[in-house]
Amino acid sequence: MTMYDLLFDRPALLPAMALLACATACGTNDGAHEDDPGTRPENPGAAQVGDHSSTTRSGDGAVILPENAPFTVTVAMPGAGFDEASLGLQVRPDQEDLTARFDFNVTGFTLKGQTPDAGERGCANSPDGQHIHFILNNAPYLAKYEASFDEAVKPGRNVLLAFLSRSYHESVKNGGAFVVTEFMMKGDGGVPEFDLYNDPTLFYSRPKGDYVGEDGRKVLLDFFLVNDGLSEGGHHVRATIDGHPVILTRWAPYFIEGLGLGEHTVRLELIDAQGALVPGPFNDSGERTFRVLEG
Repeated sequence: MTMYDLLFDRPALLPAMALLACATACGTNDGAHEDDPGTRPENPGAAQVGDHSSTTRSGDGAVILPENAPFTVTVAMPGAGFDEASLGLQVRPDQEDLTARFDFNVTGFTLKGQTPDAGERGCANSPDGQHIHFILNNAPYLAKYEASFDEAVKPGRNVLLAFLSRSYHESVKNGGAFVVTEFMMKGDGGVPEFDLYNDPTLFYSRPKGDYVGEDGRKVLLDFFLVNDGLSEGGHHVRATIDGHPVILTRWAPYFIEGLGLGEHTVRLELIDAQGALVPGPFNDSGERTFRVLEG
């Protein structure tokens, strides 16, 4: 049995856990339904497509797509580079109010600036410019255009991923452009125990919200990996888009094209070479929804 038999022929495994994902809007085209952190269906059966012979591969092998999918998924060309960009953070929890002060240190990157290639990217772009994607406890990301702010947090263990985002919502994936951290608040509960600094972890970012008019022609699919990488023979991301499983073997931004008007769903899972979900409380994003609307 080949790797692709395992990825496409076997039933999808039940979600094990899920790591950090995403929170609210980045401008009018960025997202309307910001409060739903996604659900985790008990039976992810949509991730089966039958015989792997009915799939197509991209020219570079980074995308394996079922032939019956009514859309295409392609690797995006590299966006404007920020090789020297870095992000630091100091968190000041307020135990009484269940809030925290987040003070970021941003270098080599201008918040609120338009990314130089935004005009040619062809996807939704925030008129408010570059920002920080702030992902707390697996909620949909919040777009933060200021380096310091207060935010409500949860009792117990809180886990945060934050990364620099281009104005068109694509993550900067160099090693210094993100922070991942945890902090405790009074009370019970919070994120289940896992090793945040060593365990492979997947964070959902895009798609999100509403895509109006031309913005719906090319929808960015983007995610963030910590303590892991993707390859054909190792870990993969299974992106189930409107019930069609797409295998992604490279950590890169992707474009979804050919989507019709209306509501669509995306679910991202970090899987191993045998098709099993990689353990971790955010490695199954649950089903996320977004909409493509007329202009």
